Amino acid sequence: MSGILLRDILISARQECVQMRHFYIGVEHLFIALLQIQGGLASSILEEQGQTSDYVVDTIRRKTDKGASQVLWVGIPYTPRTDIILNIATDLASDNGHEEASERDLLCAILDEGESLPVRVLKTLKVDTQKLVESARTYTPDKEPQPPDIRVMFGEEFDSADTIQRDQLFVLRRMFASHSQIRIERRLTGFSGALILVVTPIHPDSREDAPIVVKIDQTDNILDEVQRYAAHVKNALPLQTARLEDNPTAPEASELAGIKYTLVANSDDVPQDLRNRVQIKGAQGLGLLIREGLYSQFSKTWWQQRRPFRFQVWKEYDWLLPPILTLEFVPDKTLPENANVIKVPVNRAKLKIKLKELQFGDVVALEGFAVQRVERETNLLKLAIGFGNEADKRAYKIEVKGLNQTAGPYFRGEVIERLVGTVWKTRQDLLLDAARALEPDFDLDSRWIPVGKNNIPNPLMAYEDLLDRHVNGSLSKIHGDLHLGNILVGPNNSTWLIDFAHTRDGHTLFDWATLEVSVLGDAVMTLAGNNWEAARKILTHIAALNAHATPPLKNAELSDAIASVAAIREIVRDCLTESDNWYEYYVALALCALRAITWPLMSIGGRRVMFLVSGLAIFELNRKTHRGSGTETPSPDETDMTDHLPNSIAWEPEPRTDQSPVQSITLQNEPVIKVEPLPYDSEEFPEETAPSVQPIESDSKQHLDPP
Repeated sequence: MSGILLRDILISARQECVQMRHFYIGVEHLFIALLQIQGGLASSILEEQGQTSDYVVDTIRRKTDKGASQVLWVGIPYTPRTDIILNIATDLASDNGHEEASERDLLCAILDEGESLPVRVLKTLKVDTQKLVESARTYTPDKEPQPPDIRVMFGEEFDSADTIQRDQLFVLRRMFASHSQIRIERRLTGFSGALILVVTPIHPDSREDAPIVVKIDQTDNILDEVQRYAAHVKNALPLQTARLEDNPTAPEASELAGIKYTLVANSDDVPQDLRNRVQIKGAQGLGLLIREGLYSQFSKTWWQQRRPFRFQVWKEYDWLLPPILTLEFVPDKTLPENANVIKVPVNRAKLKIKLKELQFGDVVALEGFAVQRVERETNLLKLAIGFGNEADKRAYKIEVKGLNQTAGPYFRGEVIERLVGTVWKTRQDLLLDAARALEPDFDLDSRWIPVGKNNIPNPLMAYEDLLDRHVNGSLSKIHGDLHLGNILVGPNNSTWLIDFAHTRDGHTLFDWATLEVSVLGDAVMTLAGNNWEAARKILTHIAALNAHATPPLKNAELSDAIASVAAIREIVRDCLTESDNWYEYYVALALCALRAITWPLMSIGGRRVMFLVSGLAIFELNRKTHRGSGTETPSPDETDMTDHLPNSIAWEPEPRTDQSPVQSITLQNEPVIKVEPLPYDSEEFPEETAPSVQPIESDSKQHLDPP
């Protein structure tokens, strides 16, 4: 006989059904009991297909959900299907000469029967159930599993200052168990906690495979990404791009997992991400790569697959911002009389008032929120109004600290009936902390921020009302995290996208606002500097782009960087729902830029310009809304983002005093774009203080024409 006996498994299954408040034993409880056996057969054969027991258990629990607390019958009966499964397991044990069924017999019975909920869940997760059946009959777990003895080398381009943690190396070796050694060529950059590497696998006979991209992250993140890739990406990729060909590697003994991105049609050259390329070579040709390399490849099956989509801003963008509340967990569920209750569905108007009134230490009860993540090592529970990758389900984030075993077990996707905590910080507190870290030379409590002779709205005072607005936009497949670190470039300027952890159907312009934020932080501000004066100077250039012009620049490198922003704006114009109506883009840019001020890995100069860009985008929204420039008319139930703009407010870039020749912005292999300030267009800028700009013209018919 092999493995744990059926009688012991039934005890665990009974505990699972009571914990889930089902009060019957179904096949799902039996299967979860099998997965909870440490080093057991079920978890071992699932690991071969890149799944972990915890991930599968969470998925099954989401499918069944918790039952009512009221028990409607006596005892804990078996379901009819459970009786069938147990009879099959007993017969299998008898056929093998055993007096009692074991975990192998029960697992084979569940897989052979093939119609139960756990099997349906495995098929949803793209697990090869036929292969599982074969493994269940023959698999013998190693008594003392050892990590493969893979030699890890480092290439010339790997930064010796970078460190790879021991647990990351463990997963990396498991990913290349069929090779004798690997060479880590370089580390790719990003703002997440994931480790992304370019790796060259080497066979025992010294043959080298083409370099591939490896991503190692928390197991849930990796397995979620695999599911999103299958659902949104696999059948919508151009021929020459990164693909997930192999199963993920998810060792049961580790909290981490890994996936491999195969770069189809790649040569032996080591690819690099655009952020690294900009740091080494500057921004020359960056706009061309984005437009001709990236957009032209993916637009047909991604951003140009647009469908009309009217949405309230919070449904697409609330999740970008810090949690609306961070609470300290309170085990006692007895509420004091003055407790605040926040429940799903959320009443936005009442919640906005309530959040302004909450103080440190106030008691808050949450009802109906879903568990997005359980971080047991830090005792943190992350909640939202729903579960899933869709933006609206991740809105209204709340974090609960100090969770412990007395709080009871939680699983991802579970809907919390009630959870009580005391206020530690609000979203406004967290944004204020991030803004104070920028060491502003202006008053963060002021409604307006001075930029030269102009004033722009303080985004900290305006973002909440911005979330209430409605947008007439479009819905398409989006990458969801389109920054320079996730765009790879190889020989002949070939480009690939990697990292599909946030890929979904969403607001089409979200990707391009995200990419503009990345270009401003990584390409523009690295050249301009980190102080507030540099940030304000760059803002005048962005204001010129908003006004259908590109600013005259003396610095050629900075001209290349600003030209790449202009190239993004050209793509945006192609994706606008209504021709030349930039309202929906300024909404996306305002919130994507505000999000970036909370990124500690972005330079302080980058975060400073993000704060100003957010304010400028809100300024443009106000001007279009209040001055009737043909943009969307706000719905009657909307709250205006700010008071009506003072009549004296207008955007006025600093006058040009030098007599130097007119500068040009040039993209690699692009025609020269002439920039020459001329009188403003009175229809676009009705005030006397309007900026002096004109549309850009080119000597060629194929010209870069910013908005």
